[in-house]
Amino acid sequence: MSMVLRGAAVAALAVAAVLALIWAFIYGGSAELGVLDRVGPTVLWLLLAAKLVFNLAAACTAGPLVLALFVVAPDEPAHRQALRFAGYSALVWALAAGVFAVANFQVIANMPLVSDGFVPALFAFLIDEDPGRSGLMATGIAATTALLCFVVRRQSAVALTAALAFSGLIPLVLNSHAAGGADHADSTMSLYLHSAAAVVWLGGLAGLLWLRPSLEPGRLGTVVRRYSTLALLSFIVLAVSGVLAAWVAIGSLTQIGTPYGVIVLFKSAAFTILGIFGALHRLWVIRRLDSVPPRAARYFWSLVVVELAVMGTASGLAASLARTETPTSLGLAASQDPPPAPTLGNVLSQWELDPLWSVVCAVGVFTYLAGVRRTRKAGRRWPASRTVLWLTGMVLLFLVTNGGTHVYQGYLFNAHVVTQMLLTAVVPLFLVMAAPLTLAELTIRPRTDGSTGCLEMTRSILRPVLKMTAATPYLPVLLLAGTLVVFYYSPLLGYAALSQLGYGIVTLLALSSGCLYMAALTAVPAPGQQLQLTVRLGAVVGTALLFGVYGQAISAQATVLEQPWYTAVGRPWGQHPFIAPELAGTIMWVIAGGALATAALIIVLRRTVLRRTVGDRAAESLEENPHPEPGISPKASILR
Repeated sequence: MSMVLRGAAVAALAVAAVLALIWAFIYGGSAELGVLDRVGPTVLWLLLAAKLVFNLAAACTAGPLVLALFVVAPDEPAHRQALRFAGYSALVWALAAGVFAVANFQVIANMPLVSDGFVPALFAFLIDEDPGRSGLMATGIAATTALLCFVVRRQSAVALTAALAFSGLIPLVLNSHAAGGADHADSTMSLYLHSAAAVVWLGGLAGLLWLRPSLEPGRLGTVVRRYSTLALLSFIVLAVSGVLAAWVAIGSLTQIGTPYGVIVLFKSAAFTILGIFGALHRLWVIRRLDSVPPRAARYFWSLVVVELAVMGTASGLAASLARTETPTSLGLAASQDPPPAPTLGNVLSQWELDPLWSVVCAVGVFTYLAGVRRTRKAGRRWPASRTVLWLTGMVLLFLVTNGGTHVYQGYLFNAHVVTQMLLTAVVPLFLVMAAPLTLAELTIRPRTDGSTGCLEMTRSILRPVLKMTAATPYLPVLLLAGTLVVFYYSPLLGYAALSQLGYGIVTLLALSSGCLYMAALTAVPAPGQQLQLTVRLGAVVGTALLFGVYGQAISAQATVLEQPWYTAVGRPWGQHPFIAPELAGTIMWVIAGGALATAALIIVLRRTVLRRTVGDRAAESLEENPHPEPGISPKASILR
């Protein structure tokens, strides 16, 4: 039965993918040869087929590695089968990447395989040209991943192998159809997120099918439920990143009728069908895997075969899109002009969606609200104020990373400082006070089979770090000082001004360091630790001095620090009053002052509440023991 099921699934995936690829490639006009073409249609179709196999094999490599990390236990046979399946898939991936690199060279250089000087020209292409280096890098990463899959056993090594597999998606993404968008950096990030989410969804489902015979009786429901959570998160990432990538490539709704737009519509229809299948899994099939396992399992595997067929269709369309001209690359979209002068109204009205942080905000809102719903469904109370704080923090994060500050941070040093300070000092206040880790510990089911989930990662990694920083508040202060040095006195400053990736790195560092700092300051101490709260107030004062010194320094050196922005875009609005880089120090002082004052107020309130709690407990102790030991007060006995 298992062999028949695997054969049906492979056939459904392959046939649907090939048919969709052929239709989209012909319909999109990419199959038409140029007048001076010398390589012929065979190489063009080989290039496209290699790209399709590349995508499917990469998914069947990274997806099972994710299953080995988060779904199955390290000591069960399914874990070894997942690594073996990933290894075989990585070998196919490496072969497809090599074929793609050679065929891509033939198409770009317009050189048939039997041409004179083909081999030296190919080597020069692989070493000197970006498309060649990308193909060579992808081949090397896939081959290394294949080797590791057959030798690693420890979960830490599996995690590194999975990270390597996901990095293998980057080289060809950089040379894919993202380049056709108006903003190459933004569209490349959208495409990478889209590809990574698709890899987890498709590869995880294919890996689940491969693992079926090795799963112990009664494990199917647990394994499918865990995979379903990963698939749901992938669905959200695919939806957000797909919309952003399509918008960058198409440019406007008037171009939806172009061949590229029509193919995107068909791909969106396949995605919608997959979403319906996912809902059927979560609402109907998974619930019955525990109650009526044999019957529910038949329904589940039948849906899997059909689902893989739809995924194959989407994969074929995606591979064809990589060779289809986008409306924006054909000049059908408006050119990118500088935004209007940075007045308050213009800053509030400008938008430029960032793929990564749009996805982060969408996933953050969804998972938190899902946790609140599960908490209330279990009969527990969760303060509405915390939910409001989290949603407010997510809205602020979205505005900072997608609104006017994001638009102008690529033009003005001042806007860069505003972005960095809001992410370091303001957004973390809301996110930390919403207690997301506490909510996770209340709602996520602990695992007892030795596998690793979000709860286990929270308890083994995040909680110890937060406990250490709360006990020694000067550590996050030092971390904050270090990040400021990196932000303003390292090459990252210029990289953030000129690169979307650099901007993403700065954003991540600012937000993570700010959250760690605020979590250390506002954590609820145990009874008897009032002195720790006093130390935290001292840390706030030290941080205020730190920002004061840095604010003065960047104001004094503003002209030098502004050079990456001035070199890149100049001053398109003339001598506008909000452009002066010397205002950066004042901006830092104002934002830091407000955030630190709020943090100090929270610490004082924590201290007041703790004193009242200790006093109440002391009174209760005195009532129970009216004759305490001589020389020891009831309050002191409690604090010991």
